[in-house]
Amino acid sequence: MEREDDVQLIYNILSGDDEAFSVLVQKYQQSVHAFVWRKIGDFHHAEEITQDTFLQVYKKLPTLKDPHQFAGWLYVIANRLCIDWMRKKKLAVQSLEDTPTAEIEKSAYTRYLSEQRQIATSERRREIVKKLLARLPESERTVVTLYYLGEMKVKEISKFLGISVSTINTRLHRARKRLQESEMFLTSTAGGNSKMHERNIELCTQNLIAIGKAIQTYQKEHGDFPEWLSDLHPKYLPDASVFICPADDEDGKAGFLPNTDLVAISKIIGRIGFLQDIDPRMPVSYGYELAPEYRDKKNEQRLVFGDVIPLVRCWHHVNEDSGVLNLSFASQIYRSSKIWEHTPEDMYGSHAAALTAIEEILARPPDDKRYPDSKRFFDLYPQLVRLYTLLGNEQSAAALIERLKAGMIQNLQGYQMLFDILKTVERYEDLLAFFQVAEQQYPDNKFIFYKLADIHRKLGNTELAEAYERKSNPRYELVGKPVPNFSVIALDGNPISFQEYRGKVVLLHFWKVWRDFGTAETSDIKKVYDTYKDAGFDIIGVCLDSEEAIMRSLRNYTKVNGIQWRQIFDAAADSLLQQYDISGTPEMWLIDRNGKLITHEARVENLELLVAEAVKAQSQD
Repeated sequence: MEREDDVQLIYNILSGDDEAFSVLVQKYQQSVHAFVWRKIGDFHHAEEITQDTFLQVYKKLPTLKDPHQFAGWLYVIANRLCIDWMRKKKLAVQSLEDTPTAEIEKSAYTRYLSEQRQIATSERRREIVKKLLARLPESERTVVTLYYLGEMKVKEISKFLGISVSTINTRLHRARKRLQESEMFLTSTAGGNSKMHERNIELCTQNLIAIGKAIQTYQKEHGDFPEWLSDLHPKYLPDASVFICPADDEDGKAGFLPNTDLVAISKIIGRIGFLQDIDPRMPVSYGYELAPEYRDKKNEQRLVFGDVIPLVRCWHHVNEDSGVLNLSFASQIYRSSKIWEHTPEDMYGSHAAALTAIEEILARPPDDKRYPDSKRFFDLYPQLVRLYTLLGNEQSAAALIERLKAGMIQNLQGYQMLFDILKTVERYEDLLAFFQVAEQQYPDNKFIFYKLADIHRKLGNTELAEAYERKSNPRYELVGKPVPNFSVIALDGNPISFQEYRGKVVLLHFWKVWRDFGTAETSDIKKVYDTYKDAGFDIIGVCLDSEEAIMRSLRNYTKVNGIQWRQIFDAAADSLLQQYDISGTPEMWLIDRNGKLITHEARVENLELLVAEAVKAQSQD
């Protein structure tokens, strides 16, 4: 079937359909790059050879006699270009002997300054992979590279290399066994290189210090902070590489590049999380806390906490042992948890210093402009209780709790604060008593039901926890019942209604571009669709994002990435958001062929199993 798809694409290309060529490139690009990288051992030059490969494919495609043999023909072109590159590299090395030493040293040092920060993390990963692959014979190394790095299926590799499926499986089996026997595969991949990790942090710290100095200079001249970090370049920070963390997962291509389509944006979004964080002018690895979207909030926090709070943050070193690296308003560098407000000891230096600082903050008179009068600062009280407890001052923690309980305003905000405080010290019996009163006060409130479910779960009352969980989410009552119909205009400009899907198992997928595209989730959903689409399964995407720049790229993204199911967006998506009471994304509703809800809590982890069962039940009816 895949070979027939290639044939159709080739016929379309020869008929002048450039979009078909884009699809063909997208299908084979990763596999070709993995093969070339393995062949020449240089990641960046492999990218160039991959581009040259597809350029030759485009020029020579009319000469391909049998389109069914496209994959093998593509492999031959890539292989020849690799051989040419290695021959030229050998000549280039020889020609250096005739180049003045001073010129070579000057050129090398210049490149070192501009590239060192960008390649450190790439080299770390590649060295690990290179050492592992070097332990394998050539035949096994090629298969492993295509299977794991190129993400090709066994049948695709068989077609690509022109050898049997059984031979591919045998080589994979032998390769896995060799790597397992060496006891390196899992430990090297998972453990990483601690020395390189620390070196990256050292270089990143230097970057942050340089950025901090540039911000200070900018402030002196303008009397304010820059709108974006890119405003510092080139006048205040000439070296653009300083904006790139050496541990950046995008190999120095971090941030938002203007006029890029969703394919590029999706890679960024998977790492940063929110479009508002992305510098609009140039690649920047670092999160700027005073970006326009957050400036007012950060200025308010700065008034309360002082200049110890983060100004610039680097998320590229986060793991079990290392947190976010921060540059404070006071130009100090420190590590913290992801949510710095939850661990104030990180920025104040110790639990005792944090306790003293928070006590001072809460003791300010209400007329002090630094007084934390916003509900956003209610989290200070749970933090104070936590710090008292950590420092062994149980008496002060208990006294504060009793004072807060006595003075608590019995509204939802008060109950939330009390919940956070008592949960900190695990006083669930007290919480249960308070929230039972809250339930009488707010008999139909989902928030109260949700908290009671959490409390009962902590107390081991499983049945009550499940009962309150159902009450907190009325959609549980929809399971087994018909899903309401809708009729709107889809992304393709044509009408779409749920009624027209009757007779199919349907996944109603509520999602947002900035959150879900470019992640493994999207890829896994597509795999389930491709597996079961011919068995009576379909998907309706409901995109709840309103970012215009992204929405303009949505059509292109779905086409290039082979997403065949229809999409609903803009006002039509908003209407479904209200109709189905969707509160967050991603959310997936699986619906049977009679239009009845199977579950509103489908997850990528169990999606294939759920769909398989639903399709099987459909075929048995």
